[in-house]
Amino acid sequence: MNLKSDSLFWKKKEFISFILSILVFFIHSNFAQDSASGSLISVINQKTSFFFSSSITQFAVPMFFMLSGITFFKEYDNTKYLTKIKSRLFTLIVPYLLWNTIWLVWEIFSSYSFISKFSSADTDYSLTLTNVLKGVFFYGCNQPFWFMFNLIIFSLAAPIVYFIIKNKYIAFASIITLSVLALFGIHIPTSVFYYPNSIIFYLIGATIGYHYFDFISKKSSRKTQIVSIALLSAYILAKNILPQELHIDNYLTEVIMFTLCAFALWNVADIFIEKIKPRAIYRRSFAIYAMHLNVAIIILKVLNMVLPQSEWLEIPKFIIMVVLTLIIINLVCSFLERFLPKIYAVLMGNRVKKQ
Repeated sequence: MNLKSDSLFWKKKEFISFILSILVFFIHSNFAQDSASGSLISVINQKTSFFFSSSITQFAVPMFFMLSGITFFKEYDNTKYLTKIKSRLFTLIVPYLLWNTIWLVWEIFSSYSFISKFSSADTDYSLTLTNVLKGVFFYGCNQPFWFMFNLIIFSLAAPIVYFIIKNKYIAFASIITLSVLALFGIHIPTSVFYYPNSIIFYLIGATIGYHYFDFISKKSSRKTQIVSIALLSAYILAKNILPQELHIDNYLTEVIMFTLCAFALWNVADIFIEKIKPRAIYRRSFAIYAMHLNVAIIILKVLNMVLPQSEWLEIPKFIIMVVLTLIIINLVCSFLERFLPKIYAVLMGNRVKKQ
């Protein structure tokens, strides 16, 4: 691989990770009221909410799993296992535990203080040893971190993953087999891994990283970019226009469609990525992922307090919530980066180096 291709890959990964973090934010921002009135504005709210939370966003987490598999198994062999795990200790495990603890403390404090109205929970947090352990080790107060929990398990199981992907034919057969089994309800336990297809997308990424890293590091052709735009457009239109009864939603179609969408987004990025200048905000993807849910809840509760309840205000409140959440997260990061750089580096899993 030449240095230009390598540089292009990491630049694309940084920018796409930023985009994906915004999409994950949107997944948790379903603002349409459950009981719609049937009016025009109610329908607009429902359609807009579905567009942002359930159509353009659904392949974001699968693509994150794929990117994680790619970067972990790039030039991997089992002699590098301990080095990789040591690296993940600081990029995954430490920030996972720290952010879980931060949001656990916030949940406790906001439940038993004068700011309880800003708590994400509807009832006071039950302060028991079991709930504290769940909060710290099993993302009990920070639900989006189920993704990091899965990545930690997959990273620790790298020798098993490597055994599967080392031979590309065995890798493909394993991915196909797991996808078909998932279709029939046979998959990894959701009580532990939350999203059954997570291991499949991680294996896809690991296979690409080990066998085809040079290929995905190259800039895609113009024809490939056009096809990718068409595919993404068709997927989004189908999700938003076709009646729900015509949607084919199952684990197998998820693997196929989300993989194609991930590749399409990766190729579409080639159209403009070389013109994008490095900016600090693009390195905030992990911060957005770690902070967006609770910050957004606080902002939304404040907006609900100061603005009247009206269907006409649902979309404006959504826009204000998104903008303010991103501004606040960026300001917090800028402050920590400038005045407490070591703490900031630890919280961000050392994802702070300028490129």
